[in-house]
Amino acid sequence: MKIRYVLALSFILLIGYLGFTIQTQKGAYVYDYQYVAPQTDNVDHSAEVADFVKTYSDFFESKFDSLNTVGGAMTIVYKGQVVFCKPYGVKKLGTKDSVDIHTRFRLASVSKGFAGVLAAKMDEREAINLDTPVITYLPSLHLSKIENQEQITLRNVLSHTTGLLGYSFDPYVESGMSYNQMYEKLYLAKIDAAPGERYAYQNVIFSLLDTVLQLRTKMSYGDLLTEHVFQPLGMKDASVGFNGFVAARNYAYPHKMISAKSLTYKVCDLNARYYTTAPAAGVNASISDLGKWLKAMMGANPQVVSPNVLKEVGTPYIHIAQSNTKFWGCNLESKDYGLGWRVFRFKGETLLYHGGFVQGYRAEIVVWPERQIGMAMLMNSPNVLAQKAVPFFVNLYSYYSNGNRVEGDVSYDGLF
Repeated sequence: MKIRYVLALSFILLIGYLGFTIQTQKGAYVYDYQYVAPQTDNVDHSAEVADFVKTYSDFFESKFDSLNTVGGAMTIVYKGQVVFCKPYGVKKLGTKDSVDIHTRFRLASVSKGFAGVLAAKMDEREAINLDTPVITYLPSLHLSKIENQEQITLRNVLSHTTGLLGYSFDPYVESGMSYNQMYEKLYLAKIDAAPGERYAYQNVIFSLLDTVLQLRTKMSYGDLLTEHVFQPLGMKDASVGFNGFVAARNYAYPHKMISAKSLTYKVCDLNARYYTTAPAAGVNASISDLGKWLKAMMGANPQVVSPNVLKEVGTPYIHIAQSNTKFWGCNLESKDYGLGWRVFRFKGETLLYHGGFVQGYRAEIVVWPERQIGMAMLMNSPNVLAQKAVPFFVNLYSYYSNGNRVEGDVSYDGLF
């Protein structure tokens, strides 16, 4: 009897596990993004988080300085209000040209969050359908496996579940090859999974969204983002592409570390790499812009980013088996991907997160819908601060939310 009981219980647990991990017909896991209505009382809520903001900003500034970071900026949004927004350092090493809140940085892969939102908006308007096979829009699409060629959807494209090996064709991007040339060579990309079966991070095939949207709307990807996201949100510094980056002249130069021991950097030449994959890595923005973007991602602008769009991009679609999250600690329960956003479970709540890196630039962003708080940071000289900034922000806010306080200087190591 005991053996039968154990076997029956094991079967029930297995079914429960499969119920969590197997995708539904539309692709999403059984737990969804939970939309939380934003504050609409026009009350200044900044005092509620003043202690936390000071502690975190002190930590950020201390690390920024101790790592000899060249330039950057950081913003915090709480209950629909920008409660912190500050630039740091200079745009270019060896100058006194200070970064300001309107200085443009490259967002690199943080651009993918904009792609997810734009695609969900276009789906909402029925200009595209996220679950229609891409080949319906692009009959010329040619992949090495007919199953993937005929079945992949924009949902697969934007969730990195096309079946292609991770980072397919990134060397072509690095070499400066045009997107049309890469598109013509997609049949060479190796495929090791069926559509929707496995997560494998992409830049090139992710950017099929650009081609599909241009064919469906007769507008460029940059113009679509400007019309449907940047302008209505008042993101006056945001743009897509290299020309948009340098047009206003208020931009940060890229730098790379040349000595980890002495924490020294050198200026890099401006380059247009990865702008060919605009949805994946082509957005530029200031920290002022990202404050507005955070507000929209927390529901403060439903006429621009609707609750349905937020749920679409924030619902987990595929589990991420491998991800470098060593700085997050033990409270990170699962890692998944939605549409252009990583979807993390932290103490039973949802976080929307993404990081971005392209030579000389680093961007990080996190949205915590249930707590109505979020943070974004930009850097033009990548270092370990970028890896620690978001997990420390989340863990520290959780710590403060439980009624704890930090006396004196706060250290990342050992606090959580």
